[in-house]
Amino acid sequence: MVGLVIVSHSQTLAQGVLELAEQMTRGSVVMEAAGGIDDPDNPIGTDPMKVMAAIESVAAQSEDGVLVIMDLGSALMSAETALDFLPDEIKEKVLLCSAPIVEGTMAAAVQASVGASLKEVSNEAGAALGVKIQQLAPITGETFSSTPEAGPATETGGEELSMELLIVNKMGLHARPAANLVSTAGKFKSEVTVRKADKSASAKSINQVALLAVKNGDTITVTVCGTDAEEALEALKALHEDNFGERDEDILVAPQETAAAPTSVVDGVITGAPGSAGYAVGPAYVHQASLPEVKKAQISDTGAETQKLDSAIADALKEIKTLQKETEKTAGKANAAIFEVHGLILGDREMRDRAVAEIEKQKVNAEFAWLEVMNAVADGYRKLDDSYMQARAADVLDCGGRVLRILCGSGDHGIVLDKEAVIVAHDLSPSDVAGLDLKKVLAVITEVGGVTSHAAILSRSMGIPAVIGAGEAAGHIKNGSTIALDGFSGKIWVSPDRAVQKEFAEKRFAWLAEREEAKKKGAAPAKTLEGTEIMVMGNIGVPADAPRVLEYGAEGVGLFRTEFLFQDRDQAPDEEEQYAAYVEAAEAMKGKPVIIRTLDIGGDKQIKYLDMPIEDNPFLGERGVRFCMARPELFRTQIRALLRAAAEQNIWIMFPMISDAQELEEVLQFRDGIRDELAAEGYRTAEKVKTGIMIEVPSAVAVADKLAERCDFFSIGTNDLTQYVMAADRGNASVSKLCDSLNPAVLRMISITCDAAAKAGIEVGMCGELAGNSKALPLLLGLGLDELSMNGPAIPDVKEAIRSVTMEDCLNLAVKAMKAKSGDEVRKLLK
Repeated sequence: MVGLVIVSHSQTLAQGVLELAEQMTRGSVVMEAAGGIDDPDNPIGTDPMKVMAAIESVAAQSEDGVLVIMDLGSALMSAETALDFLPDEIKEKVLLCSAPIVEGTMAAAVQASVGASLKEVSNEAGAALGVKIQQLAPITGETFSSTPEAGPATETGGEELSMELLIVNKMGLHARPAANLVSTAGKFKSEVTVRKADKSASAKSINQVALLAVKNGDTITVTVCGTDAEEALEALKALHEDNFGERDEDILVAPQETAAAPTSVVDGVITGAPGSAGYAVGPAYVHQASLPEVKKAQISDTGAETQKLDSAIADALKEIKTLQKETEKTAGKANAAIFEVHGLILGDREMRDRAVAEIEKQKVNAEFAWLEVMNAVADGYRKLDDSYMQARAADVLDCGGRVLRILCGSGDHGIVLDKEAVIVAHDLSPSDVAGLDLKKVLAVITEVGGVTSHAAILSRSMGIPAVIGAGEAAGHIKNGSTIALDGFSGKIWVSPDRAVQKEFAEKRFAWLAEREEAKKKGAAPAKTLEGTEIMVMGNIGVPADAPRVLEYGAEGVGLFRTEFLFQDRDQAPDEEEQYAAYVEAAEAMKGKPVIIRTLDIGGDKQIKYLDMPIEDNPFLGERGVRFCMARPELFRTQIRALLRAAAEQNIWIMFPMISDAQELEEVLQFRDGIRDELAAEGYRTAEKVKTGIMIEVPSAVAVADKLAERCDFFSIGTNDLTQYVMAADRGNASVSKLCDSLNPAVLRMISITCDAAAKAGIEVGMCGELAGNSKALPLLLGLGLDELSMNGPAIPDVKEAIRSVTMEDCLNLAVKAMKAKSGDEVRKLLK
């Protein structure tokens, strides 16, 4: 049987969760709590040694492995540290779980008690996260259609059958069981009606079923009428016996009628993910995407308006599906489940048909009809007496508003602050973050996302404290209320007292002072103890990032991610806009080199207005330069802008996802042809533009010597190189342990690349996440890197690390690391 270890900052909380889980399983599961630290004056914290002892104890009694469920922040770090000290035979049987500590432990304990495997127990614990973050989120794995479909025809003639069903699901027919009911009913031609008291609804409409607000203990009457009525009734009866697809452990928990306070708030403190380090205290600015202004207009061609509406719904569903995939990659399926709910809402024919009926009845434009229906449906949710269901009004307005903006041809309005504030939002796009006024933004809080989301990455690059993925609790923060935030631990204090406000004001002052001191250290060159100088550069996504990395001491831009120029808009930037952006970034760097990577999309990076293929294995499909070479006009525009800008500024060009020498040759010939075009048109072009490639795939490493003959520099992208070397999707939690940039296999690839570059006499840098890890710095230098590029705030620490080592020690460390058996062994060497 699988055993559990519960890790929390609070010993009382950990013990309380353990006691609740033991009551549910009657002591059949081996569990231990590892909470708090042994300091009577300051008991809040986590102790790696205590965690390690608990794991060893449980492992000795549990042959099938140990699942560790923990808080975020230092609890996670303590658990990871504990693993480092455990012997391999125990470590192999331990799994760290991202589930919420209360709900996750309950689900895991029940699943363990029935003899499930370690992976099954972990999966069930993780499924609880979907319930906590979005009580409506369906986590059955079913996908929604990208276009509105008519669904099966409904018959009203034939046999009529009915049955009464007692609902025992702990939250009643909320979105997940309701979605399963709708899915099952939709398989049959018969009309299926659900009645609760004096209200009835079509069982084929997710909104109608949800608005019945069927709770635990309610009795419903299901009536089926049609030629396949008997078959449909039997299927619905079987679904009811299966608790509408919900797990048994959900039913075992006592039902709760309402949730006056968000379940993820403990003593006024919300816990999310530490997206960007720093402290802040100040008023909240709650950002909500505003809806476009809609005017009622009389029309004569109702068919055309209906077609326009259907097209907008289809486009909105495509956007939602893309968002779902992106969020799954950055934050896991549980965090992405909200988009599946949105897909179900928009895919519900009932909502669409009501809007069409209004178009035909009133002879009005599609925008007005859709707005009327959207508001009516949202209002229906608000009138329910269940707080969970009331909150679904926001979901209707969110996904419905997406359709409305498409109909009106408008986008979201940006964030404009008139005073200092902490921004609170469901999510922030790259353009949202990039357009923020840094003088007024104290911090950022988002409900969804992970530490690798665009909001988190850009917040770190801009030095804005951020807590990401705070869940539904963030939605309860009121506009103007005071917020204190710790971006190091991922905690948020809502309406803190004066003492806490003063404490955070002091912490922020000290943190800002330390950051300014770090910037001073970052200004000086980075030389090892014997005098070897290493270039330390900055990563940017938009021109406005350039002066920020320069502030931290960047000696150039090692990576300008041009895809950010293409995202969150309706069409690609033209040649003049791109040219201006590239020149602006280079001018801000005051003559220092700026390495601009050509458009790198595909895989987990999608752009809605480009013709992006649907691929079974997108990471092995049209990515980076492959995508661009297949669309020469798109690529030609960017190369023209880059070559023109390089004639004016110190700009280098870098091509991503090069797989072999032949592909590189074709790209260089394409570039040379465009240079000839520009010259023929009278544009000034540079005689020589430094050109390099990203080393991201094993094939490029294998022929690095051949590629070096045609390049001026290499830049290693460790994020992609690691996932391709290890054959492990970096966004897939089940193989996340394999996706380790410190694995000796990856280190050997880096070494081979550096050797090839050195023999050819070209520079080799690194622009992946590993480059900004100051602890890994000696190893990277020992492997042969000449240049490192990272987010601005990481530059001073990396420079300080360079100044503290000798190249001889670095080379010795690299030799030992490449002989190691695992990434964990390498980490021990780095300590």
